[in-house]
Amino acid sequence: MHRLGVMDDCVSENGIEGAIVNRFSRFWRLSIVLILQLSLPSQSCDAMAEQDTTSTRSLVSISGNASITAVYYDHSSEPSGTQAGRRPAQLYRMVFSPTITLGRLISLPFNIMLTLPETNTTTPTIQSPSFGQYITNPANAFGFSSFAPRIGWAQFFLGSHTPQFSTLSNSDLPLFGAGIDFQPLGMRLAASGGVVQRAVEPDSSRGTPATYRRDMYMGRIGTASNDSLTFGLNVVYARDDASSIQNNIVAIIPQRTVEGDSTMTLPADTIRLRPEEGIMTSVDMVFGLAKGMNITAEAAVSSFTRDQTSDIKNIDGNPLDLVTTSRVSTRVDLAGTASFNIKSNVWGLSITTLYMGAGYVPIAQPYQQSDRFEWRLAPSLRLYEGDLSLNATVGHRINNLSGTKGETLSQAIYGGTVNAQFTDDFSTMFRYSNFGIRNKRDQDTLRVENVSQSFGVDPSLMIDGDDVLHTLNASIGLDTYDDFNVVSGVESSNDIRSASINYLSSVKPLPLSIGVNASYLENILFRGLFIVRSVGGMIAYRFMNGDVVPSISITNSSTTFGPSPSDQQLFVKASVRWRISKTTTFQASYGNNNYTYGNPTHRTAAFTERLIQLALSTTF
Repeated sequence: MHRLGVMDDCVSENGIEGAIVNRFSRFWRLSIVLILQLSLPSQSCDAMAEQDTTSTRSLVSISGNASITAVYYDHSSEPSGTQAGRRPAQLYRMVFSPTITLGRLISLPFNIMLTLPETNTTTPTIQSPSFGQYITNPANAFGFSSFAPRIGWAQFFLGSHTPQFSTLSNSDLPLFGAGIDFQPLGMRLAASGGVVQRAVEPDSSRGTPATYRRDMYMGRIGTASNDSLTFGLNVVYARDDASSIQNNIVAIIPQRTVEGDSTMTLPADTIRLRPEEGIMTSVDMVFGLAKGMNITAEAAVSSFTRDQTSDIKNIDGNPLDLVTTSRVSTRVDLAGTASFNIKSNVWGLSITTLYMGAGYVPIAQPYQQSDRFEWRLAPSLRLYEGDLSLNATVGHRINNLSGTKGETLSQAIYGGTVNAQFTDDFSTMFRYSNFGIRNKRDQDTLRVENVSQSFGVDPSLMIDGDDVLHTLNASIGLDTYDDFNVVSGVESSNDIRSASINYLSSVKPLPLSIGVNASYLENILFRGLFIVRSVGGMIAYRFMNGDVVPSISITNSSTTFGPSPSDQQLFVKASVRWRISKTTTFQASYGNNNYTYGNPTHRTAAFTERLIQLALSTTF
């Protein structure tokens, strides 16, 4: 318990300060006690369990999992201070996911996930977040914020959740708010609302960009999913809160002359972050033709405003004009998708088409690319009771249909895999993909024509001997990229050849495992040959009937580019896994990564990282 106090002090010095640490330092202590109590019941609890009747146990039950992890990081460089670290000095994470079941109708799942200090990968981090900013971080789910009780056909959401409605309206964003999902009598009514992006003030000293808080509301009404006919109407609305940040200046452009004309001077200008607003609606349908055969289709329209402060303007033909304000910066466009699917025990076929207009904005799918059309044909085949399976994809994509971002670009898509189980001990997977790109420019140095191909073979062999179990896995890969200028005749390539092998032996008389691995990769570039070589090994021993398993691994690799001296890397890791009980496991590891540069005149001569990881997890 004293150690926990030290951990809390470290957190306070390196990130979350003030109120957040005060709120959660006690919570960390209680969470460890809770995990131990859940995993190691006392004798009194066992006595009480013996007195429970079968009806009582079936009426109320609790199940789930919990874990606490701590990561400590340190680094040094030669000369000292010439290279920054790549991780936070301390990182703590707690996950607690219990589910309380009352009878057969009521289910109360909780999801609590806390990370200290502040960290995120999808949105900018905040140096000293407030309590509200902390719990709306997509990396966290605090307290009962992910409380999703289910009562028969009704489910409720409170806190972090990701609604799923249809192909074009599916949300890729965790939403912090509230929601419902009712499915009575074969119908479905679902709705959610909350924050998908928190407000972040710009910080030029840390390189933090500004973001407005974005609120999102979405809903669906239709039938519940079934094999014969499913249809529904989906709506998604998002709006940036322009008052959520005090400073919306993105950049200041100084006074400058016009390029190519030194006599004309442009005045200084200020670029500000624009608050956006958008709405989309779609109608989707799934029609079952027969067992294992169906047709799916969806049509959508979006109206997206890139600047809420722009002038109001009516847009003819905007079907969403009645529920949103159209402005000069508003664009309206359509999207649609359809597919025909057949799936049986032996073979399958899927034919899919997708269209997204240039002005269509997939509001709940920020990583989806618009302004494209594509079709795909994906057959599959299973033979010899699944010992031989084949999957293929043939398709074509047209990017930048509108031509507003240069020339329209065509892309061919081919790929496939073959999995063959020759014997009980030996299997192999073959994989191939081909992506060819070409634009419409003729007799122009900007004409593009390139082909990217990838081929690989992954064999696997397992020999079960009387005393030793041998497992051997290998991989051979070839990736080529050819770029050809049809006007100048200049051709460039970027080819990669790789091979790796892994061997693991488990000695049965002794609870001992020994493994070795090696890999080789070469990248043929225009300026030279880039080579990465690696060799390593590991050894593990099982004590106390496998409850305690210590292991140690070592990997040595070298990186060479052209005639330059090779960089050397040595990574050593020691770890132990302790199964405290049938449901509780403790893991600890220490890793040391030493990197020595072959050409230290241009950068640091050597860089060393040290990493300690601790984890306690249980199921109940």
